[in-house]
Order: sequence, then structure tokens, then C-alpha cells
Amino acid sequence: MSPGSVSRGYAICFLLTALLLLFCLPGAVAAATVTGKVNSSEGGMPNVVVTDGYQCVLTDSDGTFSLVPHQNARFIYISTPAGYLPAEEKMVPRFYIPIDTTRLAYDFFLNKNPVDDNRQLLLVTADPQFHKEENFKRYATVVDDMYQLKMAYSDRDILGIECGDLVGDKPELYPPYIEQLSRAGIPYYRMPGNHDLQFGGRSTETSTARYEQNFGPDHYSFNRGAVHYVVLNNVFYVGRDYFYMGYIDEKTFTWLEQDLSHVPTGSTLILSMHIPGRLDETAKPFQYNSREISAQTTNIASLFRMLKPYKVHLFTGHMHYNRNIIHSDNLYEHNTGAVSGAWWQGDYCLDGTPVGYGVYEIDGSEVTWYFKSVGKDRDHQMRVYAPNTTGRYGNDVVANIWNWDKNWRVEWFEDGVPMGEMTRFEGLDPEVEKAYSNKEKLEFSWIGPELTDHLFRATPRKPDSKITITAADPFGRVYQETISR
Repeated sequence: MSPGSVSRGYAICFLLTALLLLFCLPGAVAAATVTGKVNSSEGGMPNVVVTDGYQCVLTDSDGTFSLVPHQNARFIYISTPAGYLPAEEKMVPRFYIPIDTTRLAYDFFLNKNPVDDNRQLLLVTADPQFHKEENFKRYATVVDDMYQLKMAYSDRDILGIECGDLVGDKPELYPPYIEQLSRAGIPYYRMPGNHDLQFGGRSTETSTARYEQNFGPDHYSFNRGAVHYVVLNNVFYVGRDYFYMGYIDEKTFTWLEQDLSHVPTGSTLILSMHIPGRLDETAKPFQYNSREISAQTTNIASLFRMLKPYKVHLFTGHMHYNRNIIHSDNLYEHNTGAVSGAWWQGDYCLDGTPVGYGVYEIDGSEVTWYFKSVGKDRDHQMRVYAPNTTGRYGNDVVANIWNWDKNWRVEWFEDGVPMGEMTRFEGLDPEVEKAYSNKEKLEFSWIGPELTDHLFRATPRKPDSKITITAADPFGRVYQETISR
């Protein structure tokens, strides 16, 4: 046999081996071009972003597209353009199609939004974390509250974002959860949390399978009005049950770079993920322990650099308390209190935030917000404790203002006389401390109050004076509570 024949033989053998390996990879699909079209009632839609979760392409002038999916891609999906809505099933947006090697085309049909989506109402919830059927009885009051709020904003486009931990390691509860929330008539976009993972697989790539079966891709984007929405999965399963960390992988970063390349600099971005980006305004020395790696995103600095050209609101959950962090002039993180409170054990999150959700009024690119407590009107923004009623804080009057950030102004008056600003401090909410102190009445004995820094205190001069507290939010809305003793 000639040397050339041997070389050709080796080349053919190498090619056949490579093809065999490709088709034997878990989740691998043929590296064949897929095609499709994005349509609406007006015909084919040009310049719509289409992705397999790894790469992004644009539709042609007639709405058609083609791409070669990554071997591990599981969906073909679109970034819905402003002014249009994807298909829905029980208010779950269906902007994606699972990859099937027998499928000939991936076609999408978008409906024209009947409402001007430049004026939006966005509801942000986190951590419903259902662990048994009985939880849905209390959740029904949350859904009723959302529906009532929706009816008060009938002139706005409305949508919701749920920041993960949809169930508490109980995937069989996804269907009743979807059914219950659909009663509000609000399309909800979601992402997986650490309690939505499928444990037992050999890598983090296998951990989102049961989430994807119900809700589709774990990272995606869409557009409403002047706002570009991005949803990321930052829960990285490290190979043992309940072991995870906050981390964004390279696949997601690469996809996000391509997605943002189609978004003009200076745009308003709303980005959502489950685990907080960072829990403090300034980065602190990193300590490698389970608390540090599971309560924040370890490589968040890389994401923050990517987001610098935009005006960003970052929505996170996970912590079961409410905390607002202003990372920079154009990057605001809203860590939203759990809609389950303390895992459906009481009326409060661990910091004293009532069971509720964030409400965001969006006009063009401008965003204002407040926290809506279930069963209360929108002016319920603080809880006040009179002197000598808490035990812990003695003669001081104490206020818990759960949606506080550094742009609020909190003042107090004694018998009508202005006494200046109250002192902010870190402590425990007395009501939460009382509610979760009897461990025998709790389903989970590890539940307890968390230190919070959105408490305020002042010491009255007289024991029988009338105390009034006013709190002004960043938008000039003033909330007031008075205690007469």
C-alpha cells in the first residue's frame, strides 16, 4: 500500500470516528442547518433575533432564518420584538420550540399586542417555593391580590417575572402552580432557582431538565416597548444534592454578548436571575465558604462590565428578604422578598417584609416602583413599633421600611415638632422575632429572623408624646404613620 493510500485511510478513519463521537454525545443533534420563519398577521417579520441558546441570528426581510444548532442545544427560540406577543398556554409564554431532528421547520407566529407596550405594569415575585398542596390555599390570596391590582391598571400592558424557586424540590407541583397563577390573567416569565434543579446528574448541564419541560430555555430575552428584558440562569449545580453556587457560565455569557449586540447603547435593560448579583453596594473581600458562594454570584463583576453601556434594573430573589442595592448610577439591584414569606409559615419574610411583590410602572424607558403587600393598599410601606413595646429596643420608636434604599428620607415628629431624620441601624424586626420564635409551631425549625439594615429608630423626649414618622421614597411619594400613646 502506498504512503498516500495509508494517509487517506487514516483521514477517513478519523472522520468516521469524529462523526460517531458527535452522534453519541448526550443531548447531541445532527449538525444540520435548521430553517424557519417568524410571521405575524402582517406577514413575515424581519430583524427578529433567533437563537439556539448559543448563537443569535436575525431573520431576513421576509422573516425567514437559518442556523446550525450547537450540538447541545435543546431549543430554537426568539427574542420577541416590541409590539408583539408570543403564543401562550395558561399564561406561560411559548416563545420556543424544542429541537427535534425529525422537524422540518421552526416557524413562529406572533400576535400584535393590543395594548401600547410603552406603558407597562411589571409585577415581580420571587420564591413561591411550594412544598405541599396546602400551600396553594394561601397562594390563592396572592393571586387574587394580583388580579385586583391588574384591574386597577387596565390602561397598561401587564406582565410578570418570577425570580426562581418556583417549587421546593417538588416538580409534581409545577402544574397546580401554573394553574393557580394563570387565574390572574398575567403572562409570567420565569427562571430556575436552586429548588428547581434536578439533582443526581453528572453536571450542571443536566440539572435544568425538569424546569425546561415546563417553561423552556433557562436563558432568553424579549422586548416590551422601549425595554429589553433578559432572563439568566445563575444557579450552578456542583454535583451533589443541594450543593450549588451563584455563577454564570461561559455559554450564557457568549449568548448574552450576541443578544446585547442588537440592543442600542443607553437602552433600559431589565435583567432577572435567581441568586443575587451582590448583596452590598461595594464589593467586599471574597470568602470561599458555602454562604458566600450560594448567596451571591461569584463572577458578577464580569456581568456588571457587560451591562455598563445600559440603564439596568437587576431583579433577584433567593434570600427571602427585601433589599435594594444601588451598584452604580445605571445599575440598580432589587432583591425581592419571597412571595411565600418564610416558606408559607407566617405573614412575613425573614426581615419583616410582608408577603407581597414588587410593582414597577414603566413609561417608555423610565421605571418607578413600590412594594405591594398582599391585602394592603399601596401606601402600606412601613411597620412602626411604639416605645417600650418591643423589649429589644427600649424607649425608642422603631420603623421597618422594607423597600428602603439610600434615596429615601425618613423623618420623625414629636407632638408636631420636626425632630430631623431617624437613625438607620441593623437589627431584627420585633414582629418577626416573635412570630418565628416558637419552633414547635413551625414546620421547619431552622426558620428565624434575619438581621436587616432597613430599620430606623429615634428616642422621644416625653413618654406620652404623639410620634409621627414620614418616609419619602425616591419618587417624592410620602408615607406617614402616627403613634399616640
